[in-house]
Amino acid sequence: MIWLFAGILVAVVVADLVTKFTFDGILNPGIAWGLGAQLPWLWIAVVVLSFVIVVVMTVWYCRTPRRKSYSFTVGMALFLGGVLGNAIDRLLTGGAVHDFINFVLFKNNLADIALVIGVVMIGGQVAFR
Repeated sequence: MIWLFAGILVAVVVADLVTKFTFDGILNPGIAWGLGAQLPWLWIAVVVLSFVIVVVMTVWYCRTPRRKSYSFTVGMALFLGGVLGNAIDRLLTGGAVHDFINFVLFKNNLADIALVIGVVMIGGQVAFR
């Protein structure tokens, strides 16, 4: 399962970064829906917290002795891949993320979509145990 986890995580990060620098969009300096864009130091805290989350949750996932389901593994990989993709994008742009997928009310990117799907999958595993 660790190979599946690692493969999906890397695939999400690579696909996210390739698409962000391939398609035209906007640079979102804030968090969700541009919140916090007026706080110039916030992106640094978000990047540091993102890397801490990725490291801690990856170590926890790899060390957890209990049997892991495919949906939990995929959910964790999607979530952490999305977190890592946006953190790397913030480092490369000096604090913003590229949003290029237009959902009428807001713009998004692959990392955001992977992150949300991952949370739903993890939540489903936790809720239905």
